[in-house]
Amino acid sequence: MSGMRIAYVYDAAYPFVKGGGEKRIYEIARRLSKKHEVDWITLKWWEDGNEFFGDGIRYIGVGEWKNLYAGGRRSISEAIYFGIKALPSLLSDYDVVDCTAFPYFPAFSSRFSSIVKKSKLFITWHEVWDDYWYEYLGWKGFFGKIVERRVTRLKAKHIAVSKLTAEMLESKGCETITVPNGVNLDLIESIRPSGEYDIVFAGRLIEEKGVDLFIQLCKILSKDFDFKAVIIGEGPLKKEITEKAEQKIEVIPFVDEERFYSILKGAKLFVLPSRREGFGISALEAIACSTPVLTLKHPMNAAREIAEMYGFAAGSFEEMVEFGRKVLKGNFWGEKVKVDLQEYDWGRIAEKMERIYKEGMMVE
Repeated sequence: MSGMRIAYVYDAAYPFVKGGGEKRIYEIARRLSKKHEVDWITLKWWEDGNEFFGDGIRYIGVGEWKNLYAGGRRSISEAIYFGIKALPSLLSDYDVVDCTAFPYFPAFSSRFSSIVKKSKLFITWHEVWDDYWYEYLGWKGFFGKIVERRVTRLKAKHIAVSKLTAEMLESKGCETITVPNGVNLDLIESIRPSGEYDIVFAGRLIEEKGVDLFIQLCKILSKDFDFKAVIIGEGPLKKEITEKAEQKIEVIPFVDEERFYSILKGAKLFVLPSRREGFGISALEAIACSTPVLTLKHPMNAAREIAEMYGFAAGSFEEMVEFGRKVLKGNFWGEKVKVDLQEYDWGRIAEKMERIYKEGMMVE
């Protein structure tokens, strides 16, 4: 089979926006672009022209919307806007369209284009919210839940990035293939530890990431231990988080991969106390850097699956503090160890997705 024309559909695009969903598309797309023609239909995050070429990927900017969040919540207006604006570009002659499920509306545009152009549609799920929609939007969550359910019923091959997400999709009667997120093992191997910080948090500064718990944890541990802590991230809560951190915890923007891995390699503990996490790439990256992970045993936190490999999923804040003390005392497995993460190598994951795309194309 000759090279495929592949379109990824997601309103946020790496490296302009840095999150797990964006990172997944970027790492897979840049590898597949060596053999296939790869487009990323997204918002226009760059200055000049409607198209941007980088790392073998053609980024197609279909709109000028810049605020993904409104009032600390994902903007519904932006999602509808992007879903409408993406449709003309989707009507190109693609063999494969891979649309990120959330924020949902582009999935309907992608399904329409797959009918008209006879392309094979894949929908990639990072999370399934179900009743959490009510907590997120109050009574309006009813509509979010309904729309999410409709997307699970779209005729497509549905991809889940974690066991948790796969289980939730399958509970809705949605047949699912699980393909996890990954990590750049070769790059990590080449990086030296910086020793800048001892305790690290990294992620979008939104309520669900639990940055408030990270700050509380550091303040309690600082009574008995001398360490340097850092919050790496950006988001709607940045000003509030910076004020709460005071001068005890440094708050810095997202950094490039090399520096991030250097920080992780030199750290004693990575903390990701998310109340909701579709996968947790940063936790996987920490383990690849031989740094133990502390997260929460929350029913919507898929990062707990990763922590089982090298770290701990705490059932309470008290357990978080206890594990933090254990690590800072040097009592966690004695010394840093390496975990075999070959199945999570981005190269292998890209190869797996390529096979899935090709198999999907051969199914009528």
